[in-house]
Amino acid sequence: MKKLIFLFGLPVFTSLNSFGQNTGFEAQGPPDNSIFPEFSYVTIDGDSVSSTDLKDKIVIVNIWFVGCTGCKQEEPYLRKVTEHYQGDDDIVFLGFCMTKPDRIKRYLEKNGEIGFSNISLTREEVEEKFKVRLSPSHFLIKNGILIAKYTGPITPAGNTLQWYEEMIRNLKN
Repeated sequence: MKKLIFLFGLPVFTSLNSFGQNTGFEAQGPPDNSIFPEFSYVTIDGDSVSSTDLKDKIVIVNIWFVGCTGCKQEEPYLRKVTEHYQGDDDIVFLGFCMTKPDRIKRYLEKNGEIGFSNISLTREEVEEKFKVRLSPSHFLIKNGILIAKYTGPITPAGNTLQWYEEMIRNLKN
């Protein structure tokens, strides 16, 4: 019985941690104020994207996977944020999705675009390169420097959505 309580309590535990902090039972991602790991990928739509090309931009990264309950929970809120910044060339929204490209495309066709350019990565690559094991995880990067991170769904509950929106506004200024 104790194991069931512990397992069911995990999502609550991660969603109640303070903003901009590593959440879960282990550190997630590179340290704040460090250079974000370099990358060069092709999106599921065939566009090239690299950290070198984005070093003068604000980059918002969402690490997720199809089937992730917390990822699904935050979709309408992330969609609202990306719609607000649509057409702003200073901000790039990237989804590092731990799912095969054809499955990501089917999912987005069924559920609608969220506003992120999605890149299909393996779990092993995400863990090794970005030090992430829990999803969803979010990184806010400016000029190649990791400014803030959060692991857990971005929603109005617990004020994570408010924190997320404020952080993006502050990065713009």
